[in-house]
Amino acid sequence: MIDVHVGCCSWTSPAWSGRFYPPTVRNGDRLAYYARRFDVVEIDATYYRPPTEALVRRWEGVTPPGFRFALKAPRDLVDLSRPIDADGIDRFVRTARRLGGKLGPILLQFSPSVTARSAARTFLELCRALPGGVRYSVELRSPDWFSGDAWRTLASELTDRGMALTWSFLTAVDVPTEVTSDFLYVRLIGDHVTVPASQHGERRIDRGSTIQRYADRLRTVRAPVAEAFVFVNNHFEGFAPDSANRFREAIGKAPAGAASGGSLDRYGRFDDRALGT
Repeated sequence: MIDVHVGCCSWTSPAWSGRFYPPTVRNGDRLAYYARRFDVVEIDATYYRPPTEALVRRWEGVTPPGFRFALKAPRDLVDLSRPIDADGIDRFVRTARRLGGKLGPILLQFSPSVTARSAARTFLELCRALPGGVRYSVELRSPDWFSGDAWRTLASELTDRGMALTWSFLTAVDVPTEVTSDFLYVRLIGDHVTVPASQHGERRIDRGSTIQRYADRLRTVRAPVAEAFVFVNNHFEGFAPDSANRFREAIGKAPAGAASGGSLDRYGRFDDRALGT
């Protein structure tokens, strides 16, 4: 099977306090704690503001060798209603590269309002403006990208450029699990209505069949694909560390934290018994 990295969409959820994170872990130490349990994380914050070089160096410095970061491209840079900001894209990618070998793919995330009918030409212009030497994955959320001529053009463009089509589990659109690059990018998102933020911190819905479906699909993938990145959001089932561990088990990996002195249970929850309480 290909090398699969499984983690969460962000490490900063307030709902994880006392569940994934022990009460003694300060906010500033959460990334280091997370990175001793999972080997990859997707950074949602970069979608709203490009990171500084100092912040990127800190991320790199507090995580162990082999850890990977997937960064969302800032929303202003993927806003297809604006002219392509090639200089801004170059600056963002240059800063991201400060992560060195810890830099995973960069995610280009588009809203459902970005349709093939309205934005296909600008989307292609953006793809052609991206600096080389970095892996990119594209998340599209409008169903009109995935049929007819639009789909044929999209699949061809991504394949030619070695960019991944993000395999997103979104309840509003069925994204094909098509291979367009030598790596895969999977996002188990769900929606904000079924599991709202107010209910995060515990599993609220069982999507085990969805986890198994994506795990089985990964098993069918062959060369040239060598690596996959899988990220789980709290909205998927309610508690991303739990869902990420369920995915790890579905592909035959031990739950994250199993070798951490018992501080996490098999579903990624903090276990008070590790402190003798």
